[in-house]
Amino acid sequence: MTDETLVAPDDDAEAKALGDAVRALRMRAKMSQAEAAAAMGLGSGEAWRIYEIGKAPTIFKPGVQFRLANAVGATMAELLAERDKAAGRPIIAPNPVYGDPFRNGERTELPIRDRIQAGAWLLADDTVQDFPRTFPAAKDGRYPFAKQWISEVAGDSMNLLGIQDGDYVQCVDAIDISYYPRHGDVVEVERLRNGGRERELTLKQIEMTATGFVLAPRSTNPRFQQPLRLDDGVANDTEDYEVRIRALIVTTMRRF
Repeated sequence: MTDETLVAPDDDAEAKALGDAVRALRMRAKMSQAEAAAAMGLGSGEAWRIYEIGKAPTIFKPGVQFRLANAVGATMAELLAERDKAAGRPIIAPNPVYGDPFRNGERTELPIRDRIQAGAWLLADDTVQDFPRTFPAAKDGRYPFAKQWISEVAGDSMNLLGIQDGDYVQCVDAIDISYYPRHGDVVEVERLRNGGRERELTLKQIEMTATGFVLAPRSTNPRFQQPLRLDDGVANDTEDYEVRIRALIVTTMRRF
């Protein structure tokens, strides 16, 4: 699954909220509908207007949402925050890239813990590091008492959301913040094998469906299509594992 229609509890209301968000971001960028349409590669300002009034049937596709946001110089996180604002839902404001790595004149850093990708599991390296790597980034101030760290993204398995090979993502411990899944959130997911002695990690986006939520990769790569459910674990005489959300992603950071 790479660019399917997302199922919302009320499609009309959700489409209107997304359209209002697109308009708000365009207005913030001080662009006309024709200018935004040209930036996205649409044929006319009228084609853009259809998105703003929530009447475009492709508005629920994450790839289209990324292109709409990118056309007006915004991120997916900003689009989703504006959508929640328009829908009257509580929002978590997008965190600035890097936060503020200098507090009171002192450099702040977060540990780099793991490498992750969206389309397949990567085995976590739990080898003890005497001198763990760090990256200049501030803790997200919304979660002052939660564990926070950096994970490195491998491959193109999240590129529809603008997350590329070599990017860093800032993670906040899901247990520490009593995390509950929200449509559109990007999360780090952990799979535990052999009674927790082996850990595998992946990056996914929360997608709400009529039967609950799934964890979806967002990639143009046909290898990375299959969504994941938390109950996709196996328990039998030969193998057992547990799948759980490990962290909420609060920002992405490009190193290059």
